[in-house]
Amino acid sequence: MLSPNRRNRTTQVTLRFALLAAVAIVINYFDPPLPFLPGAKLGLSQISTMLCLEMYGALATVALVVLRVLVTGIMKGNLMNITSLLSFGGSLGAVIVMVLLRKAFGKHIGLPTVSTVGGVCNNVSQYLLLLITNTVGTLWYYLPVLVVAGGAAGYLIGGVSLAVLSRLDRALHGSVPLEQR
Repeated sequence: MLSPNRRNRTTQVTLRFALLAAVAIVINYFDPPLPFLPGAKLGLSQISTMLCLEMYGALATVALVVLRVLVTGIMKGNLMNITSLLSFGGSLGAVIVMVLLRKAFGKHIGLPTVSTVGGVCNNVSQYLLLLITNTVGTLWYYLPVLVVAGGAAGYLIGGVSLAVLSRLDRALHGSVPLEQR
């Protein structure tokens, strides 16, 4: 049996994860395509992914990605479609690389850098999936555009994630120094 304090902490962690998942699903559902880049979206739901990676680690982030893709796919009616496969594959490829970056360098590289690499990996993973499924021909000229767009979007998302994480930290812990938590 868990002590009341431990049970309360578990409930808080579960609630925060559920809120991250809900925000990711809603943002992903309404994230509009970019008019100047066919097939691309800004990927604002990745802010929740970045927050989850920082707050809960790799396993919870993979669970968040799976939950987001499943629920959004069901809501949009394209769960068994190439769109969901691309969303899942791109997000999973990005998460794997970002987790490896965090394991290799720890906190020595910033969240915007990790997110930038994740954005590039997301687009490259999706492009490779399109090549594997033979959905796209030899559109190699489009790959550099996707890499630049993924890096730019990743950097933006990393900056926003860092700001949100800072505000969350202050809201949850006040001005208590990190060492005393």
